[in-house]
Amino acid sequence: MTSANSTTVQATSVQPTEQSGSSLPGNTSSLVPSEVRRGLLISIWEGAIANIHISITGAIGGSVFLSGFALLLGANNFQLGLLGALPFIGQMFQFLSAYLEARFANRRAIVLFSALAGRLVWALLLCLPFTGWPATWQLTVFFVALGFSYGLNGMAGNAWMSWMSDLVPPNRRGSYFGVRNTVAGISAMVSVYLAGLTLDHFRAQGAEAHGYALIFGVAVLAAFGAAVLIARQPEPPLQPQPWQGVGSFLFDPLRDTAFRRFTVLATGWALVTGIAAPFFNAYGLTTLQLDFSLLALTGIVTSAVALFFSPLVGWLMDRYGYRVVVTACVMGTIPLPLGWILSTPDNILPLWLTSIFSGVFWPGVNQGLGNLLMERAPAAQRGVAVAIFSLLTGLGTLIASLIGGALGQVLTGTTLMLGPLAVHGLAALFVITMIGRMAMVGAFWRVLAGNR
Repeated sequence: MTSANSTTVQATSVQPTEQSGSSLPGNTSSLVPSEVRRGLLISIWEGAIANIHISITGAIGGSVFLSGFALLLGANNFQLGLLGALPFIGQMFQFLSAYLEARFANRRAIVLFSALAGRLVWALLLCLPFTGWPATWQLTVFFVALGFSYGLNGMAGNAWMSWMSDLVPPNRRGSYFGVRNTVAGISAMVSVYLAGLTLDHFRAQGAEAHGYALIFGVAVLAAFGAAVLIARQPEPPLQPQPWQGVGSFLFDPLRDTAFRRFTVLATGWALVTGIAAPFFNAYGLTTLQLDFSLLALTGIVTSAVALFFSPLVGWLMDRYGYRVVVTACVMGTIPLPLGWILSTPDNILPLWLTSIFSGVFWPGVNQGLGNLLMERAPAAQRGVAVAIFSLLTGLGTLIASLIGGALGQVLTGTTLMLGPLAVHGLAALFVITMIGRMAMVGAFWRVLAGNR
């Protein structure tokens, strides 16, 4: 569960734009300072509780438990690749969220009800192993229900980005989200480790399905806790926008050159990272034969390192700008898949090194992409701009995941020799993503020119 396979802009780490000021339909100037402070504090706690659900279920970027549960239900490599493609459904539903936001101007309601409904889907999913249905039926229900959950969570994420972009003062975004992500990281670290220990205990008793039911049940309870806090968080007032037709709604944001170039850049990044992202945890569970708790512990190491580096990169972005910090962090992610390739069931020291350096470099990439999204999204059309961005980057992830899944099926049981290095099965995808990341470094440096 290391951040080496975290490749998308996460809703929990998205940070708003420097363009949010009095020109926006909603902004912090419409709230008194005490309301802003209360909203920022509530959001920190909400992020910590919501992250219990997110880190266990993989509701945004996947998790070792989501991969393991799919394997328990009988998923093959192609279906594991499909897991990486399913979040694309959430990107499509963001347009519905943007439309509702523009017409009704109530982001709290969108976030509250869609996030809660999407997370409660797991109350159904945890029951699947006990139904007695054939494996094909279980997997069908699993993928359909998971797709429904991703769709609802995508709606919530779109409205949440717009909401927070108006709530967080522009000059505090880097440092604020660095702190918020740190607190959320602590929550994830504890949740993932305890869930891993729980699964290993039930696995040793021959009752793995009961272990999944327990940890997913905890995730559902956390969803209720996060909903209570969302309902109490102040929302800057937003004015409904007049409907100007589908064409204007869908395409006006792409006429903004800065936003369009950044969206193309992020889509390329989604392609080169998404081809391998769904397979890291599966590779650890199968090829490296790691226990859930040990694989979860590698993620905890990443989170522990990120506790220090998330606030630091936020400060660096505020101080030196995104171009230098984000490009440097992209460079730092290039060798991370080597830790998986070089590890064996008897020696996972390279994987521990990947876990450590993932905590150094991935916070800069993920926080930077979130900041840049909201900085370059046209202020008057932020909701639909974010939806367009998510759709295109999600399409990149979808295509990459499906290609990766197909290649994973073909590569099963094969060994490729790269000089003295033997690359087994799915690890070939890790080599491909490394090459792609190298190519993206120059693209980041060029496109982010002017982002101090």
